Amino acid sequence: MAKRMLVVRNPKAGSFLSQNLFLEAAGVIFKNEDFNVYVYTTTGRGDATRIAQEEGPGVDRIVAFGGDGTLSEVINGVMRLPAKDRPVLGYIPAGTTNDFASGVGLSRNIVKAAETVLSGIPTPLDVGQFGHDRYFSYVASFGTFTKASYSAPQDMKNALGYAAYLLEGLRSLADIRSIPLTVTADGKIYEDEFIFGAVSNAMSVGGVMKYNYEQVNLSDGLFEVLMIRTPKNLTEIQNMLGDAANRNYAESPHILYQKARKVHIHSDQLLAWTVDGEAGGETTEIDVRNCKRAIQILTPKEKEYA
Repeated sequence: MAKRMLVVRNPKAGSFLSQNLFLEAAGVIFKNEDFNVYVYTTTGRGDATRIAQEEGPGVDRIVAFGGDGTLSEVINGVMRLPAKDRPVLGYIPAGTTNDFASGVGLSRNIVKAAETVLSGIPTPLDVGQFGHDRYFSYVASFGTFTKASYSAPQDMKNALGYAAYLLEGLRSLADIRSIPLTVTADGKIYEDEFIFGAVSNAMSVGGVMKYNYEQVNLSDGLFEVLMIRTPKNLTEIQNMLGDAANRNYAESPHILYQKARKVHIHSDQLLAWTVDGEAGGETTEIDVRNCKRAIQILTPKEKEYA
């Protein structure tokens, strides 16, 4: 009996070329006789979460066609299911930056990515839990540049790609502010002022903060917690940028870097968050928990972190 595959397509994600290639990707998938394939086209925010939760128990694979935000919505739907009912996930990245796809080794070539959802290897992956009922695939962040990912207009993202984020980020330079925080990471408490913070399970955050492969294991149950302390002068800014460019996070006095399973962040003022590139709301208290190996995603080959 043929297996059942649900393709959840976001028609607004990524470039116009990516969307045109959907038909080519669909041709690769539909010609395979091992699967009965059903396509669902989203119509608004939250749609992918709803359909993944409703249809997940009845399918063998759910494939997200869109950007990291589309995949994040699908994961949110799947994570609302009991572990035994969660189908294997596939991802055809058609977004603007595709941080997640790059981290797990998925091809930016849509046809090759479509082939992976048919013949790829199910690979266990950690999922982040943000607060009580929201999940993320690769990052929850705050501070400088984080608003750029969701405030840049969609038509600008489609036309300019990653340049749209850079342009929007430059605007946010005027909004840089120092944020006093208490950060508790696996029981260790840090009190300081920060301009940026990210709790991630990824090789790259926004294409700007990047990790080496030996620094990150995407299925070890641990986050990478990275916070940039408020620089006091131009020299500290230059040193911090140098440490970030060289990925010298652990030794830098300007950066708080730690691995942790659970992170609690307290602020005396409302703190605006970005979750997987989308607006994550404002809060003064948040718990972020790592759900170890909560899902399986199809990759071209078995990864070292599996």
